[in-house]
Amino acid sequence: MAETYRHVRSRARALSTVGALAVLTGVALFILGTASARAQNVKKFTFTASRKVVNIGLGLTYNAWTYNGTVPGPLIRVTQGDEVEITLINHTTDAHGLDTHAAQINSDKFIGKLGAKSFTYRFRAEVPGVFDYHCFAPPVLDHVASGMYGMTIVDPKGGWPNGKAQEVMLVEAGIYGTPDARGFIRGDHAKMVAATPDFAIFNGKISNYGPSNPIVIKSGKLVRVFFVNIGPSLLSTFHVMGAVFSTVYRSGNPADAVHNVQSFEVGPGDAAVFEFTPHEPGTYVFLDHNLSRAYKGAMGMFKAVQ
Repeated sequence: MAETYRHVRSRARALSTVGALAVLTGVALFILGTASARAQNVKKFTFTASRKVVNIGLGLTYNAWTYNGTVPGPLIRVTQGDEVEITLINHTTDAHGLDTHAAQINSDKFIGKLGAKSFTYRFRAEVPGVFDYHCFAPPVLDHVASGMYGMTIVDPKGGWPNGKAQEVMLVEAGIYGTPDARGFIRGDHAKMVAATPDFAIFNGKISNYGPSNPIVIKSGKLVRVFFVNIGPSLLSTFHVMGAVFSTVYRSGNPADAVHNVQSFEVGPGDAAVFEFTPHEPGTYVFLDHNLSRAYKGAMGMFKAVQ
């Protein structure tokens, strides 16, 4: 009987140990699985800094600093709560960085080691909205004015409050410099400091969306404009002729909404989301209602069709 009892007790201990190991293994697998899922959900973006002569319209070219060879740089688009990884590769002899206003981290990470050929950082996109990103290397003014900027959209986790819409992305900026006889513009530092741009542009070109190249939208359908004013120094007042903005989200944040607005001021380095519905087919001119900038090229057209 004693032998049988010892056998039963020994077997119970063994089963208990096996059970404990199974629980521990399950916990470990859960942790590893969660970590793996997080790693897979990281949204990764790679940018390459380079010098490039870019076409800015009207037969003019500009000696730009670029991300991935374009002005503005590529769109960063993620969803609230995403882990985001930014890598910058620098092929130039100048120092460059990348500051996205959507990140809430130590700003030293936006430049890595000054002059480094590459660096990477991560952040969690916690706040929904529209944000600019730009070079963070000194002199920041020259780098931004020379073309190193772009847009970040952090979509709200539950989607935009007013549902689906026709989407338009617009980035406003200035060009500083006088064209030479060949139409080539070299950046003018003195004009950058004085905040006196020679041209104003949407999405990298002067009068980018004129009569021959309007942005086509649908009549009777909601339009959502994601707007960034890079500046780098001047305020923009965005307006669409023939429309009233049913909703404007300051910095693109749904928690900061105003309604039935004719125009809205966006400071340099800031952003907004504008929503409106064209009620009939036809042309709807959009512009910076600082009319000196509209005159210099910050003007375009929506063409509403049935």
